[in-house]
Amino acid sequence: MPASLPAVRRVPGLRRDELAGLAGVSEEHLKRLEQGRRRPSPGVVDALARALRLGAEEHARLRALAGFAVTPQPERRVPREVTDTARRMLDRLTEVAVCVCDASWTVLEANKLWHTNVCTVPEAGRGRNVVWRAFTETGPSVFLAPKRLDGFRATVVAELRDTARRYPADTELTSMITDLRALSPDFALLWDAPPAPGGHADRLRVPNPAHGDLYLDLDVLTLNPGDLRVAVYTAA
Repeated sequence: MPASLPAVRRVPGLRRDELAGLAGVSEEHLKRLEQGRRRPSPGVVDALARALRLGAEEHARLRALAGFAVTPQPERRVPREVTDTARRMLDRLTEVAVCVCDASWTVLEANKLWHTNVCTVPEAGRGRNVVWRAFTETGPSVFLAPKRLDGFRATVVAELRDTARRYPADTELTSMITDLRALSPDFALLWDAPPAPGGHADRLRVPNPAHGDLYLDLDVLTLNPGDLRVAVYTAA
């Protein structure tokens, strides 16, 4: 087994069982790969690359080290299809507000409670993108305390930077980033700065004309395959 795969265990913050789950292989199988007792199939190598979110060059290097030919990669753009898993979550989580976003934080679909209690978005355009609205709207419909807003912004910019790295051929994404840098000094500063610890806002205050202010806790799940973000809002 190439020496590259034992390094999989040394990825900060990702344990063997977590990597195995993301790649869709058993923990025991991954352990045998690390110990050189098994030769990975091309599919497993590709699954590990997706789980680790490797870029095209890193993915190609991993395939070469594993002894496989490097297949030409199509131009990659941000996936914008709601997967069956995400759709099941929307269908079944009817008692809480849920929205599904792509890796650039553009809202793809949401359930009725989300549209009613959290936010309204246009049918198309950049108004559906969470990052765009976080830096260009002067009167957002969801209010965060200043410290939480700063942390939220830092987190989504860091995630957007990672998304841009993984999908360099997505002209829609690169165009939005260019415009954000021009329109928002705060965005430009965060984009150029080293990644800083942050977090998705865990407590939101949502003005609601019918019921007064609503306080909601936010949890964000990442779904693979599909590279989707599922935001779940529950009553605080």
